[in-house]
Amino acid sequence: MRTPGWLALGLPAALAALEGVLVTGPEDHLARGLALLAAGGLLLRRRLPWAALLLALPGQWTGFLWFAPMFAVYGLAERCRRPWPAVLGAAVVALVDIRSFLDAVQPPALDTRTLVSVGYAALTGAAPALIGMLVRTRRELAARITDLVATQRHERLLIEERALATERARLAREMHDVVAHQVSLMSVQAAALQAAHPDPDVREAARELRRLSVTTLTELRHMVTILRAAGARGTELTPQPTLDELRGLLDSSGMAVTAAIDLPPERRWPEPVERAAYRIVQESLTNIRKHAPGAHVDVGLRHEDAQLVIDISNGPAAA
Repeated sequence: MRTPGWLALGLPAALAALEGVLVTGPEDHLARGLALLAAGGLLLRRRLPWAALLLALPGQWTGFLWFAPMFAVYGLAERCRRPWPAVLGAAVVALVDIRSFLDAVQPPALDTRTLVSVGYAALTGAAPALIGMLVRTRRELAARITDLVATQRHERLLIEERALATERARLAREMHDVVAHQVSLMSVQAAALQAAHPDPDVREAARELRRLSVTTLTELRHMVTILRAAGARGTELTPQPTLDELRGLLDSSGMAVTAAIDLPPERRWPEPVERAAYRIVQESLTNIRKHAPGAHVDVGLRHEDAQLVIDISNGPAAA
């Protein structure tokens, strides 16, 4: 349980004032005034630890007042990050204490009593300094442990989010590369069946199948967009090509291509249809490059009876 700040400051000051009243005589106004000054200085030990020590030294010099100097050294060691202020403060308190003892013992002699008194004076300065440094070290260690725990928790959340984002990106890629591709082929096959089959019932079924395929592609694309926005990196899923990129595909193919693209600029097809048309041309160029290298290629796209017609042909392979 943490001690309230006002109690941690006020209690030592009250004890120091009580010590001054009990140790000094009723007629010794100077000693009592210095004791009260030292007690008031302890109220400054958190913000001005050096001032608290300096205000406590006169009372220790004129009388045997040890509580205020000891707590001032403790505050100095607790507040200063470097050890030398605490060592210096402890040495000053110990020297003043030794001086008071030597003044009281006349003539001074190097005997057991003197050695015990010197050791006691050294302990008077060193003990609060060591306790203050121990408290400060413990507080800093606790703060570091808290920061470390927070950092580990943050790293764990980042790892979990990264794993979730990776899994979402993988699902998005599979949905786009596998499922969407198969549904696109179904849409193309249904369109071909609708155009070529003589049976009106079959053509109607093919038209419905094509409509369902286009709707499925739209929904798949929406789901892929959601998965990508939920965590996948922007480079993992590139925008899908449409007929607007077809010229760039032909120009970058490295083949002798004659393009006859007769499409009204105001006429737009659904995105799945344009993407399927782009993939058809792309796959055809790949097959021609593989099986008839160096051949001349003719690519034609036209709008005919509300349909998108694609004509692709090639000449013989180069000798």
